[in-house]
Amino acid sequence: MGEGRPGRSFPPHDDARLKEFPVLALVRVLAETAATDVQQATESAAKNPILPTINEMFWAAVVFMLLWALMKFVLLPPITKVMAARAEAIRNDLQAAEAAEAQRVTRLADYEAGLAGARSEAVSIIEQARGEGDAERRVQIAAADAEVAALRSEAAAEIAAAKERARTELTASITDIAVGAAEAVVQKPIDRAAQTALVEDYVSRSGSQN
Repeated sequence: MGEGRPGRSFPPHDDARLKEFPVLALVRVLAETAATDVQQATESAAKNPILPTINEMFWAAVVFMLLWALMKFVLLPPITKVMAARAEAIRNDLQAAEAAEAQRVTRLADYEAGLAGARSEAVSIIEQARGEGDAERRVQIAAADAEVAALRSEAAAEIAAAKERARTELTASITDIAVGAAEAVVQKPIDRAAQTALVEDYVSRSGSQN
């Protein structure tokens, strides 16, 4: 380090004020000490080309704060807004799919209740027509069972189709959000096909776990 230099001196006419106000004397001592430290630090930094100067550190801090403010208040809010809107749309789609599935389950229950009544009526008819022979009874029972199986298969197919549509819409929405956010951050196009495959695999595994 370079030799210390005397601190900044105050005009002589300030001595009377310093004696009258001890706090001013303390401030004067601190100011002189700080000035001496700054001079020594400047001389030391000038002699060492590796360490940054105070001016360089100041402007580096200013640039860092500007970049941080740009990211927080300019770049991130639009991305966050888009992701929130997409998430809300996904929630609405899932709620609609759940409501549709509940309606289909209710319809299936109504079908089964109606079929139970039809079966009871068929059994009553069969008992009344017992004298017509076992062949006729077997035909009626087989027809009722076939109708029940067909209705159950139809309801199951509708439920499966609704779940598949919801899964496809969810996959597309998540892929759009992920690709859009990634493209906004890296500022270049992202392979949408690869991201879609990853999201479909994740959604499939999540569905299998549930």
